[in-house]
Amino acid sequence: MEIYKADVLLSFIIPVYNVEMYLQECVDSILLQMTEECEIILVDDGSTDSSGKLCRQYAEKNRHIQIIQKENGGLSSARNAGLSIARGKYISFVDSDDKIFPCCIKEILQWIKFQGTDICFLRTVKIYPDGTQKDLGEGIIRSQLSSQNKEKAIRHLASRPKYPGSAWAKLFRREFLINNELHFPYDRRYSEDLGFIRDCILCARDFDALDVPYYQYRQNRQGSITNKVTSKNFYDLLQFITESTEKLTTNKKNNDTISKFVMCFVAYEYSVLLYLYNHIPKEDKKAALAKLKEFKWTLRYASNRKGNIIALVCRSFGVRFTSFLLNQYRKASEA
Repeated sequence: MEIYKADVLLSFIIPVYNVEMYLQECVDSILLQMTEECEIILVDDGSTDSSGKLCRQYAEKNRHIQIIQKENGGLSSARNAGLSIARGKYISFVDSDDKIFPCCIKEILQWIKFQGTDICFLRTVKIYPDGTQKDLGEGIIRSQLSSQNKEKAIRHLASRPKYPGSAWAKLFRREFLINNELHFPYDRRYSEDLGFIRDCILCARDFDALDVPYYQYRQNRQGSITNKVTSKNFYDLLQFITESTEKLTTNKKNNDTISKFVMCFVAYEYSVLLYLYNHIPKEDKKAALAKLKEFKWTLRYASNRKGNIIALVCRSFGVRFTSFLLNQYRKASEA
């Protein structure tokens, strides 16, 4: 098979594992609009359904598609494998059960050709099974990132309603990732994106955002790991919080101004941890509660209205009651 040798501006890395129902929709959403300046890397992570066969069929029919077939190693391992062979000036990670909006690649390629920063944030819309669409709600404002110095840009990100901690819906300069040895953890944890994005933000020199509808994030997919809450979810997220406090603070005080802003992301994820506590098995709650109490101090870095309310309730009534209220709030918001 002929390997496409021209310059590549944008590489789409798609980890694939047992998604035969969704893979074609995902890949076609890219193929139908991509140009000679793009490539797709399909990483078959040991699929046991027909996903691997579909990957091979795509690679045989299109010279712009490469395929990696490997033993199952998890999402992080698959993304790292794709990154190791990517040739694009920029990288976009796309999960194989999601898809991208029509007509967005043209605008992205124009941005790459004439602008370009280490990280660029793109818009995400959540897609529900009944067809309902809802903005992800990160609230990133381009003017607060583009041409701003690093401290001001990270301050803006820290002030947003939630931590933009997912690898998808962002563009990464490949040279930036390689030079800073940025990759996903190999320990098969959930919440694998969080530390990667934290380190990318810490290392990046400049940021931008495009107000382009880009990523369609599928909600409530049957079999998706994001629909299940286990003790592993809790402790893997706790691992991110532990690692972040070790990296960013000394004796519970931020190491510098940028560390202070990045700790806002940790405070946000601690509030997620409070919610998860409601859903872990009863036999694990005692140990989990002790860990929640140990890291309750991270809430002092909360930087938006909702985070400040959670911090106030937690100081006043304790972690268990706050966890209960968050669970009730989530139920009410989903009703």
